Amino acid sequence: MAQTTAEFLREQGKVEGKQDVVLKLLQLRFQDVPEVLSREIRNIHNLRRLDTLLEQAMTAQSLDEIDTHSDLKSN
Repeated sequence: MAQTTAEFLREQGKVEGKQDVVLKLLQLRFQDVPEVLSREIRNIHNLRRLDTLLEQAMTAQSLDEIDTHSDLKSN
């Protein structure tokens, strides 16, 4: 079944919102988020992958623990 325009826009809004939350949390926890990391997060469009990144952002001790490259098939 084809996705309607409204469904697509709703999904896109969820993705962008989740990206924003991950980046905001990283900024709050670690102050400066490198542009390359920010870009990598913005390029992830899979909500499950973004949920994993959100969990990493909550528990990581450093930005080095944020893994934007694993499970590349689900981006």
